[in-house]
Amino acid sequence: MRLIIPMAGEGKRLRPHTFTLPKPLFPILGKPVLQWLIEEVQRALSASVERMVFIVRDLRAEHQRFLEDLAGQWGAEAHFCEQTDPLGTAHAIYQARAHLAGPAVVLFADTIFKATIQVPPDADGAIWVKRVEDPRSYGVVELSQEGYITRLIEKPEIPPSDLAIIGIYYFREAERLLPAIEYLFHHDIRSKGEYQLTDALQWLCDQGMKLRALPVEEWLDCGSRLLILRAQARLLELGEGKGSMPPPPTVQVIPPSYIDEGAEIAESVIGPYAVIEKGARVYRSILSYTLCRTGAEVRESVLREAIIGAHAYCRGAVGTLDLGDYSRHEG
Repeated sequence: MRLIIPMAGEGKRLRPHTFTLPKPLFPILGKPVLQWLIEEVQRALSASVERMVFIVRDLRAEHQRFLEDLAGQWGAEAHFCEQTDPLGTAHAIYQARAHLAGPAVVLFADTIFKATIQVPPDADGAIWVKRVEDPRSYGVVELSQEGYITRLIEKPEIPPSDLAIIGIYYFREAERLLPAIEYLFHHDIRSKGEYQLTDALQWLCDQGMKLRALPVEEWLDCGSRLLILRAQARLLELGEGKGSMPPPPTVQVIPPSYIDEGAEIAESVIGPYAVIEKGARVYRSILSYTLCRTGAEVRESVLREAIIGAHAYCRGAVGTLDLGDYSRHEG
């Protein structure tokens, strides 16, 4: 089994944090989104993963070492492919064409999910989906009466269904993606200006590929600040923030919240749904639905739905704030 992981996007919706960190490596409860994703895939898979292929752009050396170590934890080889131009999801996967062979899972690493990966034996592959209220921001699928995918549409203005593609795909024979993507290139078929995986899969379905749409138990989109904070809140509700440091006498903690043992807090109210990472310092503040990254310092602030980046400094802020790493804000 191989994991194909496109992560060369610019992460514009999560700026300013993606100026210093690739979006898939942004931490939730101290663990990068990509690590949450890979751990869940490993739990759900019946086969072992021998190769993880990361499709990247301008990856820093320390981030490459982290990905190599992450693959090594599962006994897998780490391979890196460069996508120099942001020409779409199909274009990204094509950069890993040397690794597209046999069974593979394609993971777009800005999501956390819980599901089983048991593909019906009559299917050539599967796409995991979730019913959503407004699917216009996602790729969507339409199904036949037998449950096979008949249409895939990327971010439709008028969605034909409410089944959103969450970014997890399984293929029994990943090499079948190659002629489909090359067909897009040859005929210059683009959606919203880019070569999309949904269009390649539509071509394969038209050629007879049988793809199933499988449900997920839980799906946490992590593509923007608010979505990160919602994912953080949901994981806290699910009990993932266990082992939180007991609060000092001058600190009130409203659950669910998580305080790392290496944090320093005084005269503050933390929570609900707040996370204070290792090395962060909070003094005389009220924080709810907020993330304080490693080494951040917050003083005399009242924050809600805020992210304070690593080693950032905040004083006298009120309301919502999105402060990048090593930044400074004084109200």
